[in-house]
Amino acid sequence: MKLSRRSFASLATLSACTVAASAFAQYAPHVRQRGDSGSQRSTRPDATRSSGLFDPVAAVEHELPSLRADLKLTANQTPLFDAFEREVREAAEAGRSRARHLASFRSGETATLTADAVIGTFVADDAQRADAARLALERMTALYGALTPEQQKHFDRRIVESLREPLGTS
Repeated sequence: MKLSRRSFASLATLSACTVAASAFAQYAPHVRQRGDSGSQRSTRPDATRSSGLFDPVAAVEHELPSLRADLKLTANQTPLFDAFEREVREAAEAGRSRARHLASFRSGETATLTADAVIGTFVADDAQRADAARLALERMTALYGALTPEQQKHFDRRIVESLREPLGTS
């Protein structure tokens, strides 16, 4: 059975929204419901409640300036790092754009919004982020191949560290 491009996009969006909703329900701060007296406390630590959702691409983005300096790139490696950095920043910006769109939908006049416009916006945002992330991976693969084994170890460690202990969160 052939699915049209629009059907495929709708299914992909629905799947992404389902995953996002599940993640939000699991990790988002507790929001009081109507009739909730507020006497029940969330079991999550305060740091988790106040930090919002974690964006791993933004965490890697924050790591890039110091990673560049620590890798001591050669003249041949610098353009490869520049290309990788540019695509990581594009992917992180696409994530921020999606968050801005969501915030505007939540605070805007809902009478003028249509489901098609909301879902279409998220599909476009997610496609933009996916494209940038794919390009970042391609650029990272090229960069990684040009790094020395010692630089590769350092690069691996710093990328993983950026996910465990993001810069600017303490």
